[in-house]
Amino acid sequence: PLLRRWSLPPLIGLVSLYAMTGGATPASIRAAAMGALVLVGTRLGRPSHVWTSFAVVAAAMLAWQPDLAWDIGFELSFVGTAAIVVLTPGIESRLQWLPRLLREPFAVTCAAQVGTVPLMVSGFHLLSPVAPLSNALVIPLLPLLVGGGLLLAPLALVPAVGQLAAVPLVALLMYLEQVAGLLARVPMAAIPLGGIPAWLGAAYYSALAALLVALRTAGGRRLLALAAAVGLPLAIAGGEIAAWQLAPPAAAVLDVGDGQAVLLSGPGGRILIDGGPDPKRLASALGERLPPWQNRLDALIVTAPGLAHVGGLTHLDWRADVIVLPATDLPGAGMRRVAAAVALRGTRIVRAGAGDTLRLAGMTVEVLSPEPGVPEDQPGAADMALRVTTPGGRSFCDLSDLDPEALLAVALRLRGPCDYLLLPDQARSAPPAELLARARPQVLLSSGRASPARAVPEALLRRTAQEGTISLPMR
Repeated sequence: PLLRRWSLPPLIGLVSLYAMTGGATPASIRAAAMGALVLVGTRLGRPSHVWTSFAVVAAAMLAWQPDLAWDIGFELSFVGTAAIVVLTPGIESRLQWLPRLLREPFAVTCAAQVGTVPLMVSGFHLLSPVAPLSNALVIPLLPLLVGGGLLLAPLALVPAVGQLAAVPLVALLMYLEQVAGLLARVPMAAIPLGGIPAWLGAAYYSALAALLVALRTAGGRRLLALAAAVGLPLAIAGGEIAAWQLAPPAAAVLDVGDGQAVLLSGPGGRILIDGGPDPKRLASALGERLPPWQNRLDALIVTAPGLAHVGGLTHLDWRADVIVLPATDLPGAGMRRVAAAVALRGTRIVRAGAGDTLRLAGMTVEVLSPEPGVPEDQPGAADMALRVTTPGGRSFCDLSDLDPEALLAVALRLRGPCDYLLLPDQARSAPPAELLARARPQVLLSSGRASPARAVPEALLRRTAQEGTISLPMR
């Protein structure tokens, strides 16, 4: 009865849409769900409304899987669709000089790109000015490619016939490949960019919304909208500048993937401890935490030679006045490369071991390891551990990737509590009970995606794999 009432075409259409979009991705689920709402509404004789379908699908998907709110594919899908609906008619009306075959694809691509610039830069660190042109040249062919592929699929049972029938599709694919290759060689076809802070995205969208209102109104309302297009971004930027200037001391355990990086902001500047495994992830994380005009760090501390600590520092654009390295022979090629690169920039190199105390960026840095004479070739024995305190504030302890024996030595050297304790080895092993008793941590921290050891108190544990970058007050 269900099939007789609703008929097969809507079901076939949704199955085809699922197959063409490559499976159950957020974009394909959204498209299929919105398409289903439209089809069902049509069968019921009810008019379809894009924003109603949009809201219902978004609410249903987020109720089913709330984590999608942080998925870049989900964000691009919804924001891009909204931008296409809102911006395409206005852009297309101004492109009457283009052939009709190219006009709509070009307008759709421009609308999607304008609407998703902050997300593209934040998620992929790239901006492609040639994307609208490339899409306009190939999008008209996609229905032929998809439809032809579906029709040719049964001919896979007869390879000789299928090869002959596929010749037109091969020609279309060759054209698509040539367009992509030629436009990829255009200067500035893909502009690499670092991550952008959230406030800059808010300023962009506030200006875009105000400009849209200005284009669709007249008289006093248009002048008011134009004033808002200028005033709102300036107000957001001004508020952010004031927040940077008045920001209290803080520690941020950066979300840099399977590695660790910590940014400490004190009364006299900023200290970066390690850089994670990926330069792009580090640049994105720092771009979200530092003012756009700042390209200098007061100090850079490297605690261990592993890729999880120095990989992101190999192409660091921020200069550092001082770099602090363990007072041992540098065992890793990555650490030696970082030390050589910063030395060429005029950075002062400081070697520190257990018992040393440094004053950096208005903060006190107590070096808890490595101990003199430790075996440098034993992983986790010669890494640097730190306890950082601010004047009259809280303390942050970074234990790097120390092995259990070195952690016991750190426990004996502790001269005060560790309010925030970054666990070693991405929390795969629990710290010794003696260390926890001496440190008395209020919060345990884990960077990376490794599962914490069972003995780690879950009530105190916070993980970058679950929360992203973790910010902690140091005052």
